[in-house]
Amino acid sequence: MYGLSRRELEFAVLISSSHFVQHVFYRVLPPLVPVLAVALEYPLWQLGLLITLYSIGMGIVQAPLGVLADRVDRRYLLPVGLAVAGGAYVLFAFAPTLGGPLPAVTVFGPTFEGGFLVMAVAMVIVGVGLAVVHPAGYPMITDNVDDRNKGKVLGFFGASSKLGDAATPATIAALILLLSWEQIILVFGVVGILYGIALFLALRSDEFETVPSGQRTDDDTGAETTAELARTEPRTFFYPMAVIYFFFVSSSVTSHAITAFLPAFLVAVYAHSFEAVGVHVGAESVASVYFALVLLAGAAMQLYLGGVTDEYDSRLVLIGCMLLATVGMVALAVFDLHPAALVAVLFVLGGGLYGVNPARDALISDLTPPEFEGRVFGYIFTAGTLTGAAFPTLIGYLLEHLGMRSGYLVVSFGTVLAAVFVALLYSDRVFAPASEPEPDPDLRSGPEGSD
Repeated sequence: MYGLSRRELEFAVLISSSHFVQHVFYRVLPPLVPVLAVALEYPLWQLGLLITLYSIGMGIVQAPLGVLADRVDRRYLLPVGLAVAGGAYVLFAFAPTLGGPLPAVTVFGPTFEGGFLVMAVAMVIVGVGLAVVHPAGYPMITDNVDDRNKGKVLGFFGASSKLGDAATPATIAALILLLSWEQIILVFGVVGILYGIALFLALRSDEFETVPSGQRTDDDTGAETTAELARTEPRTFFYPMAVIYFFFVSSSVTSHAITAFLPAFLVAVYAHSFEAVGVHVGAESVASVYFALVLLAGAAMQLYLGGVTDEYDSRLVLIGCMLLATVGMVALAVFDLHPAALVAVLFVLGGGLYGVNPARDALISDLTPPEFEGRVFGYIFTAGTLTGAAFPTLIGYLLEHLGMRSGYLVVSFGTVLAAVFVALLYSDRVFAPASEPEPDPDLRSGPEGSD
């Protein structure tokens, strides 16, 4: 974070905390699935449906929330969304009691009892509440950070998500020794509500800009100008944005294979276990540690590449990350790795696969007029989330029928294809950069305030 002013550093910590909380809430339910299966006697597919409902709720509403984020003070969107998600987890914790009086519902054969129905509603609300983070957060970074430092803050913002992914299972593993599943989810819910309130109070400071740029003047031509630009010269916006969408989709083939199936791959292929202080650490636990390493590698790489993105072409950074991820995937699929070599390969894989966020997000932001930024991020994440929703199922089928190693070798083509799509942005037929805009004179940051 070297070179940021104190104000920019404070803002980076504040906005990144919201991304951290979003991913913490995203990971609350999966570690509790084994506990819920025993306590509630729900089949695993029903518990998986709860996670799917969260993804659907989040995916669908990001686009409309992006439009809203370009029109409404984001101080009223971001904290409220996170508080609503916290409240939904409180509802989830009381679902067995609240759902008791409700009648069971039968849909195409399976029967869903009242408690499950309340949980389903709660998870949809969680997804809707957390969906505001991307369309509100990215434009706020543009409005509060000097262009010379945007990559660093985007790196911090992206790294916080991976830290949230890694922290939640570890926290739940500790809490489950002391609390019931209802109490654990209740704790997360109450903390989410309190965090939303605290974030609202922090954003009330006049120090940070939360009003959308299109609402700070009487000029109402921003959206029309953007639409006209997309029509008259698609190479400045429409074509490159389409390429970024295909980059999202192709790279998510590989990322879904890691997120959903890496622990299963490591157990099936390596089954590493060991004894420590008289305690046997099984293959499943070791695989979880390896998976956490991948996420932490992604966080570390994002912090580093954020600064790199400020100095070098984002396209070059993206291609480099995809090539690193491809090397990691191929090595994982082809070679029989020693435990130390496996750690190195997983670090390369995680760094390449999850280190792309600062360069990717900076490229989207640079292509988008400020008054249009919220909805563009909303559209991109909605399209990417909904397109990739079926990938875990398809990848699972592939791994089951081809085998783990062959299946992972096949899905490694996702990162290769992603690099090819980014390379298209070097073609004048696809991408013609617009002229550089004048710096915003109202942006209150600069070298004079640097630490």
